Amino acid sequence: MLRQSTPAAGPDRFRAELEAFGLGPAQIDAMVKAAQGAAREDGIEVFAWCAPALRWFLALASQWRRDGDGRALGLDYGAAEGTARMAGIAVGPDDFARLQVLEQAVLRILLERQKRRRPVGGRR
Repeated sequence: MLRQSTPAAGPDRFRAELEAFGLGPAQIDAMVKAAQGAAREDGIEVFAWCAPALRWFLALASQWRRDGDGRALGLDYGAAEGTARMAGIAVGPDDFARLQVLEQAVLRILLERQKRRRPVGGRR
């Protein structure tokens, strides 16, 4: 199961940061519990050698390049290295290759969703 440890600054600082974002006590308790490695129903199992690339991919969630219609074209690789560094994720060339596999899988899913939403015989 992929688990993220509580930030190095400790749970009290983590709580304070979550409060600063306006989260309520129940939301904060849930996030602190999850960060401490508590089992979650939506957890997934990940091979240890894939975990850095997955963490990196998740950290890049807001770093998608988009076309004029808002469709995702791919990750912003210019932001990728800095994001990994700032998130404290040690990555290398193998992780970058795994990141690209994740990126391509998501792009395929997004394309399929787009095709399903497009009206038959017309342009969207």
